Amino acid sequence: MNTDIPLKYYDIADEYSTEAAKPVQDSERDALALYFQLLVTRLMNNEEISEEAQQEMAVEAGIDAQRIDDIAEFLNRWGNE
Repeated sequence: MNTDIPLKYYDIADEYSTEAAKPVQDSERDALALYFQLLVTRLMNNEEISEEAQQEMAVEAGIDAQRIDDIAEFLNRWGNE
């Protein structure tokens, strides 16, 4: 676990892993937590999150770009609950 990433983002990554279309490997956990941190931070700052921004965050976090749409759908469902 990366100690620079708050635990709450690992909690989100863990929740996502239970609902992900493609199974999440343990080796992806840090990257997913970082991606959620980057994404949620932008959302909390009311910043626009374009497809290009999502791609850039995916590269920065080291996640498979194919997860971007699945994560967006997960966050939509999560935000509506």
